[in-house]
Amino acid sequence: RDYLRWWREQDTDRSLQAWSELLAGVTEPTLVAPNAEASFEDNPGEIDVDLPGGLLTALTEQSRETGITVNTVVQVAWALVLGRMLTRSDVVFGATVSGRPAELPGVENMLGLFINTVPVRVEFEPGDTVADVLRSVQDAQVSMLDHHHVGLGSIQQNIGAGTLFDTLTVFESYPVDRAGFDETTD
Repeated sequence: RDYLRWWREQDTDRSLQAWSELLAGVTEPTLVAPNAEASFEDNPGEIDVDLPGGLLTALTEQSRETGITVNTVVQVAWALVLGRMLTRSDVVFGATVSGRPAELPGVENMLGLFINTVPVRVEFEPGDTVADVLRSVQDAQVSMLDHHHVGLGSIQQNIGAGTLFDTLTVFESYPVDRAGFDETTD
């Protein structure tokens, strides 16, 4: 009930305006498989990437020193792959966000799935350093935190776009015990 009250109190028009500003100038969707006719039988699977401990430690330490989250590093890495694949310097992909607003007291203890998928836009030019792109993406992500409650369909409809992307990143920054996920019960 508290979450629904919080959600109703949000200024959706202001949030849609923020998404419009972030996505202004996007001229085409970022599609890895533009001609794919998706069905449940041929949807792509999940790709898990386990990082070696040393690399994960180095990334974490570098993130702390620079103020750039490891999630932003992953997003920029994916954006660079997309840009290279599609020969573009402006790409959009999705990111799954928690949907649990920090300002809502007790949200961490609420039951339910609050996740949402939102667009991530990454623009880069040949002269940009990786640090420049990382900072730009981090700043954009921070500026959009208050707008994560708006659904992707509403964002796309508001900017007059169809599908913006066909890939997304999901970043889990907590240990997950996957033991038993594939077990069946009788």
